[in-house]
Amino acid sequence: MTSKFEHKGEWKLPNDENWINGTLKFDIEQGTSLELFGTFNQPFFDREEQKIILGKTTNGDITLINSWYRSTKTSHNGIIIGKYTPSIILEGHHFIESSEIKFSKVIFRVFNLFQWLNLTGLEVNIKNQSKSYEIEYDEIPKIEFKLGENCEGKITFDGPITTNGPYNSIELKEAAYITLDYSNSEQYELILSDISKIIGFFTLVTFEQSYPQSIVLSDDEYKRNAFSLERNKYIKCFYNHTSYNKRHRLRNKAEHLVSFEDISTKFPKIIENWYNLYEDTEEVIFLILNHFKDKYRFTNDKFIDTTRALESYHRIHFNNDRIPKDEFEQLVTNILTQVKLEEQDLNWLKQRLMGNEPNLKIRIEELVEKHSNDFIKQNVPKVNKFARITTENRNYYTHYDIRKKKKALKGKELSELTRQNRAIIISCLLNHIGIDSKYFEDGLKYNLG
Repeated sequence: MTSKFEHKGEWKLPNDENWINGTLKFDIEQGTSLELFGTFNQPFFDREEQKIILGKTTNGDITLINSWYRSTKTSHNGIIIGKYTPSIILEGHHFIESSEIKFSKVIFRVFNLFQWLNLTGLEVNIKNQSKSYEIEYDEIPKIEFKLGENCEGKITFDGPITTNGPYNSIELKEAAYITLDYSNSEQYELILSDISKIIGFFTLVTFEQSYPQSIVLSDDEYKRNAFSLERNKYIKCFYNHTSYNKRHRLRNKAEHLVSFEDISTKFPKIIENWYNLYEDTEEVIFLILNHFKDKYRFTNDKFIDTTRALESYHRIHFNNDRIPKDEFEQLVTNILTQVKLEEQDLNWLKQRLMGNEPNLKIRIEELVEKHSNDFIKQNVPKVNKFARITTENRNYYTHYDIRKKKKALKGKELSELTRQNRAIIISCLLNHIGIDSKYFEDGLKYNLG
């Protein structure tokens, strides 16, 4: 996923027999491009996306999925140049239809995963004042978990050794891999979605944007011959992950929001709870995780996203009817039957009487009451005042009411308000998936203090 390559070869559409020479380029930072000596689209008028493009390259068979048409140009010597931007590259197999792109297993590496686990099988003993060394490596036991009823997951470790004869150098580089085994073959979109959900968890607990470093897919349907034996194909997947940025850095144990060591025994249940939380809370998670793409830069949008996350989480997981529904509807009916208004005014009154939900101020107060911890208590000592200020600023930045402009917080003050509200919604999410506050209070202090 983070590698850079260029494959030259021939390319065609699934139902076409004519191959067109061209070059596929992949760069996680610059983007993906396919440049052809020809085109699959009619110049000027046809801008249709190509669902599948097949390639025969020096690196093997390739399937390009959802390739967006960019341009068609004619060079000075009359050669037509067509350019496309593939969304996904599958290296190792030709798929004719999008519906047949299914897999039962995926193995992938995650940025910062090994650092978060903080496990090693390596032991080095230095003896005789650095005159002799003993190096031992024992494989780290795998960590197993489940994602729902149809997926078994595990984290495995590897410590391949590399030797260099001329310089007598030895390198042992440990790494962690996640494997998802599905009971039935699943569409590639679902598998990539599951990968994103898992990566979201590691983004939050490490407090640094994570992303897939490599993805390999397989299924019993896709075979290859090796030394007269039939084996499963391993199909590499590449796409430009929107969360990647070379500024994202590896973080050590002391910098993490949550330490794996503290939750290791409960990790299988916690990661399953996180996966299940996406079922009805995906918007909230997205709003919080979106911050990490550029976490050192503050904008007003980050404040709005945080308040939206708080409001949505409360709406999903708390009581939204301030008055029981039947009582509220009866109350509205009683009011409407006692007034005599023109139709236009009556419609206006009906709209005003439809609000039976709590406002943002009440939502924040209830969230703090349930999910408070030492960090929140220190940073939000006066909850009522804090909730009111947050609500007033949310209203201003949502509607830009000129009458409230003078009181609206800006710059550093608004950033501080956002930081405090982020601590609340992060506490809600971590408590929800089974992580006790005592395991992330220090992490909140370090990362949001």
